[in-house]
Amino acid sequence: MDALEVVHISKGDRENVFAMLAAVLWLGNISFTAIDNENHIQAVEDEGMFSTAKLIGCEIEDLKLTLSTRKMKVVNDIIVQKLTLSQASDARDALAKSIYACLFDWLIEQINKSLVVGKRRTGRSISILDIYGFESFNRNSFEQFCINYANERLQQHFNRHLFKLEQEEHIQDGIDWAKV
Repeated sequence: MDALEVVHISKGDRENVFAMLAAVLWLGNISFTAIDNENHIQAVEDEGMFSTAKLIGCEIEDLKLTLSTRKMKVVNDIIVQKLTLSQASDARDALAKSIYACLFDWLIEQINKSLVVGKRRTGRSISILDIYGFESFNRNSFEQFCINYANERLQQHFNRHLFKLEQEEHIQDGIDWAKV
C-alpha cells in the first residue's frame, strides 16, 4: 500500500487494483458443468461466479455466456458456438491472464507517470537487472517480465546448488575457505 501511495496511485485506484487481483483469483474458482452429451458446458453459478462478476462489474449472465460460448463472425452472420470443458477452461484462464496483463500495463503506466515531473523527466527509473544485464525495451510486456523472473529464479537456484557443491568439495579436500 505504501509503495502504491509513493507512486501517487489514489486510494480509489488502489482499491480497484486489489479488486482486479481478487477477480483473477476468483476466476480460478469458477467451475463448469456438462449440459449435453457433446461435452458442452456452462459455468456454475456459485460464489466464484458471483464474486468475479461483482468485482469486474458485469452481469452474471454475461460472464456465464463469455465463459461458455464463442462468437464468430462469418461473412455477415454471427455464429455462437458452445464450448467444451477444455475450451471453457482455456477461456476462463485467458480472461484471468488478460485482466492481469492489463493491470500490469496500467500499473507500469502509472509508475512511469509518477517518475515524470511536468514535461521533464526526474531522472529516476525502474530497471530490472537479469543474468544478461540490463534490458531496455520501449515496451515490456507482462509475459516478458514473467520470463525474466523465471530465468532469474532458475539462475539463483543453479547458483545456490553450484556453490553448495563447491563448498562440499572444499570440505572434502580439506581446503580452508570462508563460508558464503
